[in-house]
Amino acid sequence: MDYNPSNKESIEDYARLLLDKNLSSVLGLDFIHRFNNKDSKGRLGQVIEEEYFGYKVNSRKEADFKGAGIELKVAPLKEIKPKENSDSLREKQGISAKERVVLSIINFMEIHKEQWSSNSLFDKCGQLLLMFYLNEKDKPIEELIFKIINVWSPSEEDFLVIKKDWEIIINKINAGKAHEISEGDTMYLGACTKGSTAAKSKRSQPFSEILAPQRAFSLKRSYVDSIIEELLQREVYFTKENAKAISATFKDISFDEVILNLFKDLQGSSLAKIISKYDIIRERKAKNFNRLIVDDICKKTFGDKLDNLEEFKKANIEVKTILLKPSGMPKESMSFEQIDYCDINTEIWEESSIRDKFENKKHLWIIFKATKNFEKQSELSLDEMLVDNIMFWNMPIADLEGSMHYVWENTVDKILGGEYNSFIKISDKQIAHIRPKGKDSNDVMLTPQGSYERKKCFWLNASYIKEQIEKEG
Repeated sequence: MDYNPSNKESIEDYARLLLDKNLSSVLGLDFIHRFNNKDSKGRLGQVIEEEYFGYKVNSRKEADFKGAGIELKVAPLKEIKPKENSDSLREKQGISAKERVVLSIINFMEIHKEQWSSNSLFDKCGQLLLMFYLNEKDKPIEELIFKIINVWSPSEEDFLVIKKDWEIIINKINAGKAHEISEGDTMYLGACTKGSTAAKSKRSQPFSEILAPQRAFSLKRSYVDSIIEELLQREVYFTKENAKAISATFKDISFDEVILNLFKDLQGSSLAKIISKYDIIRERKAKNFNRLIVDDICKKTFGDKLDNLEEFKKANIEVKTILLKPSGMPKESMSFEQIDYCDINTEIWEESSIRDKFENKKHLWIIFKATKNFEKQSELSLDEMLVDNIMFWNMPIADLEGSMHYVWENTVDKILGGEYNSFIKISDKQIAHIRPKGKDSNDVMLTPQGSYERKKCFWLNASYIKEQIEKEG
């Protein structure tokens, strides 16, 4: 141990001896470790703890390097297609976080007693020594290369968001709803399930008799990507070069509140009035005209559209504009990505792309309402479409594990059986259905049977969207 475990700089300098190297090159080709179980997900982290830093793997409440207040986290990177023209160093290098960074198990029976000002999570994880390695399948762990090593802690702006995330999780526990916690509830700090199976990982909660899945605080994968970018920028430029960020203008409240306040101030305003107020010049040609106006508002207010703002990338928020009829029913159901018939065929529900979208992702709905009935949006003038509401939404766990799971399972079964014309319909009264989303009947995709079938996707039913909006209202 050639470092001082009570000194931050000493710990970081010692860790960085592994940068662009592997354990074999530093500790010798013949070093032996006891973590040789290939099914153990944290094996490399365990070896780093015991063989490199020289302390026993533990589950202590305090930080790994208590004297310096630093917690060690070893996390995998995955290779993605490099984007040479991107402004992002991470995208240029073609790397991304492979998974979330898990911080600590949530003890439902104890954590409800805590306040943010003295919470156990950031007593332990306020500063992280992050050691990112490139994950390479079937390669011995001692040969995996470390690509990024740095001590990191959240910025003041990010802490505002993380504090709110923490409070959302704790409030659900206090309300006896630990079993309803979802990663989609929050922005940067998640509460991921933790355990070998859902049945084995059920835990008691203090204010309900219902057992809840064991969960752990974690930094969400999209947020970890932003950390990777920050650390790469630090390496190259010795400073953090932020993308345009809402927090650059509004430093005293979290970014989601800024967005909500912006559009709540516009409630009741027509598109015509908004276009005049923000001096927007745009022809009404595109089908997604309302969404383009939203982008224009944000460009005028924050300097860029929502999708490009730093906070939205960190939280991986998906923005949707919705147009309601006077009755409150959306004009149409809401579509999502096309189903890859060959890929979905190999998924399991817990790791499926559609479950990930609704469990881990936050959605921002900006809702307009027409003042008269219509069949096509083009029948409405700009004075006849008003801002009605704005809401952050994620699918309730009961709906995700109930109706949505059933729709996914039925879809997979139909694909396996080659039944491409009998998917769940909107009339089947689930929360979602399957129907085409492509240019025309000639827009097809390969199937597991080797044939080509018309592209289709998951759609959230308009009636379900109406129900979710009304719950918010």
